[in-house]
Amino acid sequence: MKSAIYQKMFFRLGDVCRPAAFWFFLWVVFCFLPGARGYVFAGGQALSPYQDTGNGEGPWAILPQETLRNILEAKSPSELTKKRFSFSRSGREFVATTSINQSLQAYLDDLFSDSIGARAALVCIDPISGRVVAMSGFDRYRPWDKVWTRRLVPSASLFKIVTAAGAIELYSFSSDTTFYFNGGRHTLYRYQLKDKRNRYTTAVTLVEAFSRSINPVFGKIGIRYLKREGLKEMAGRFLWERPIPFELKVKVSPLEIGPSSFNIAEVASGFNRKTRITALHEALISAGIANGGVIMAPSFIDMVVEKGGKMVYQNKFYPLVRAVNPRTANILKRLMVATVTKGTAKKAFRGWQRDKVLRTLVIGGKTGTIDSEDHRYRYDLFTGFACSKDGGRCLAVGVFVAHEGVLGRRSASYARLAFRKYFEELDYK
Repeated sequence: MKSAIYQKMFFRLGDVCRPAAFWFFLWVVFCFLPGARGYVFAGGQALSPYQDTGNGEGPWAILPQETLRNILEAKSPSELTKKRFSFSRSGREFVATTSINQSLQAYLDDLFSDSIGARAALVCIDPISGRVVAMSGFDRYRPWDKVWTRRLVPSASLFKIVTAAGAIELYSFSSDTTFYFNGGRHTLYRYQLKDKRNRYTTAVTLVEAFSRSINPVFGKIGIRYLKREGLKEMAGRFLWERPIPFELKVKVSPLEIGPSSFNIAEVASGFNRKTRITALHEALISAGIANGGVIMAPSFIDMVVEKGGKMVYQNKFYPLVRAVNPRTANILKRLMVATVTKGTAKKAFRGWQRDKVLRTLVIGGKTGTIDSEDHRYRYDLFTGFACSKDGGRCLAVGVFVAHEGVLGRRSASYARLAFRKYFEELDYK
């Protein structure tokens, strides 16, 4: 009898203690486990405590990332994309191991060697880890320049990704939400932004407007829904006006919205030259969408070892920001897939369903085209992703080409070739 009473008391005590013990365990994990706090997600907020302070804290405990960044500035682009390269600091010798896929890198370098443009850049990222697997490109007038991270170009219609994300995330629009516009698809006049319907008015869904890059629709979304504050919020989530942590110096992508409603429409539709972007930033946008809305911190240095075997730097995979929620990311994927199958990237990917490698993939993207202010260059951009149908492997790319005079190979074509090469190699491994 007594034993039954004691047993019952024991279980009641357990019922009281178990929740307290559980929360105590969570508190210990959150406070003391390295990196545990790095996975506290918040919309548009930094997700990791691993901010490089330059004083040796964070994941770069011995060699801070800022120090490594300064050291690597002296390295040439061709040296940085090797599998391993060495450098010295304060009389000490180090060897860096990169995440660069040597076969893909050599293939892309060879493609760009025949380019007739003024400059170009292509960055390939694994969306799940943030590891950069290729950085290729050139600048005919600044051959020493690291074009992947240092050259800003107008983002053009790539910014429609931000506007669409805001409409979906903040206003619960879907891919089938209907919009109306008058006039041309690729123009932006003030009369096209008026709420006027007549027999010349065209009705389109969001997926149609996105895949065909219809400027007036996105101008209206900017003016009537997102406004200046919403555009700035969503642009920040997608890393505009934010420093991007990386082992190389990355120029911050600027965003400038003028005082008028027409200025808002220009930015929302990408019909301006002041909103600018790097190839690395391009790739990160698609990487985040492919990764369910979470942009992982990019890295191309896996580790740095001092002569003698002591590791002084190691990449820590961590989420940089949650740009959008999973629902928004899934709808954006749908819009980007439509761009490849029946939109502005259809020509570049024509016949991909019959290709033995590409037909096994889900491919999405967004194109952008705009002339420089003096009309010397035609900037041609593409950001996109390709994922195996089971979602196990993905590749995100960011490409721009500055055509000078004659138009050469387009950015979406470079992306297609990169996707095919990368996944073809995976099939044979």
